Amino acid sequence: MHKIIICSAIMVSPDGDLLMVKKKGSEYFQLPGGKIATGETDVETLARELKEELQFDVNDIVLQYIGQHSTQAVNEADTIVRGYIYLIKLDVKFPFPPQAELEEVQWIKKDNWQNYQLAHLAKEFVVPRWLSGEF
Repeated sequence: MHKIIICSAIMVSPDGDLLMVKKKGSEYFQLPGGKIATGETDVETLARELKEELQFDVNDIVLQYIGQHSTQAVNEADTIVRGYIYLIKLDVKFPFPPQAELEEVQWIKKDNWQNYQLAHLAKEFVVPRWLSGEF
């Protein structure tokens, strides 16, 4: 079994919607973020990935560490993913166009999240907390 370590962001709009992304060639929506490169901290990874994927700069943004979770990776066979998850509460609901390896960017509402095929990390760790109103 392989293992990858990622850092991802729970990005929540002022009206409580959750930002999810889908990579090219994937069936699953997941949190924005990506694999931690050698020598990078999790926060450095998150800053790099959000800039690449969404053209979003995390400088001067409050990042709140939520926790970590390990589960089966959806886009890589025989692989466990461990995600370090940060919360970003946005003041504005930005219309993020997909960049880099992204095919689609969606704001998901609490009353329609079940219409999306979500990666395990989001479905197991993030969605229950988001639905409960934790963030």
